[in-house]
Amino acid sequence: MLYLLIAASAAAVVLLVVWWRERSWRRNERAIRDLLDGADALEAQLQECRRRMQRLREMLAILPEEMSAEAHSALSADGKVQAALKDLLGHRLWIKQHALQATRQELDAARAALAKSATTLGAQLDRLAVIAADLERAQSSAQSAGRRNP
Repeated sequence: MLYLLIAASAAAVVLLVVWWRERSWRRNERAIRDLLDGADALEAQLQECRRRMQRLREMLAILPEEMSAEAHSALSADGKVQAALKDLLGHRLWIKQHALQATRQELDAARAALAKSATTLGAQLDRLAVIAADLERAQSSAQSAGRRNP
């Protein structure tokens, strides 16, 4: 009877350890998946930023310099977008090489860094949208003035 109790206790401990490891593994797997999804979302934002900046450059070609000074300063961030894409590639390489051995804290820190970058980039995209709207109004005004003054 004592042996049966010891065996049942040992089996319970083994099952508890297996359950705990499985739970931990699933949490890490979810964290890695979230990290990869965050990297994909950030890359999409960076590509959208690049497209908007290209569209603004095309709009600036039509307007005089004094009407587009603020937009020129916003478009000087193209190097920053390229640097961010390279940084994102570094994150992806880290994920590939270290994510399976990373601690939960390291995974959370990486995810937080990507989220912070996405927030900053979102603000930049909002700024580009405002500048694009301003440029569209300026273009419309310039075209109207051009039609009035032949």
